[in-house]
Amino acid sequence: MSIFGIAKKGFGLLGKKSGTIKSVPIAKNLTKRRTDQQELIKSIDHQYKKAGVKPGSGASKIKKDAAKRVSGIHDKYEKASSEVKQYNKRQTQKTIGAGAAAVGGITGAHGVAKHKSPKYKKFMERNITVKDGKLKLVPYKKK
Repeated sequence: MSIFGIAKKGFGLLGKKSGTIKSVPIAKNLTKRRTDQQELIKSIDHQYKKAGVKPGSGASKIKKDAAKRVSGIHDKYEKASSEVKQYNKRQTQKTIGAGAAAVGGITGAHGVAKHKSPKYKKFMERNITVKDGKLKLVPYKKK
């Protein structure tokens, strides 16, 4: 690449340009995160009051560290729950696909058996009825 090409690439004249952000997804569990953080702050303040110490820089450091840990816990939970949802969705798709394949296979086998075996065809084209207290095979009524 020549010097001119490098300059054009550096100024963004060549290649892809970054697009603008059109939308930002809404964060999940915001109220739960906020309530957990408020409970955490209340408990730290309560412990400092109980000890008779005024909350100072030590308390703010503890609050900051705890808030990071709580946020990390929420992030891990959300990631795990989304993975479980994806896994369950995939399992459902597999189950439906397997059921459809089984039905298709059975239907195909039934058609082949009727075509290849005259006894099977004769049997499958009959209806089971009760006559004189006994089960009998009666041919379907043709319309």
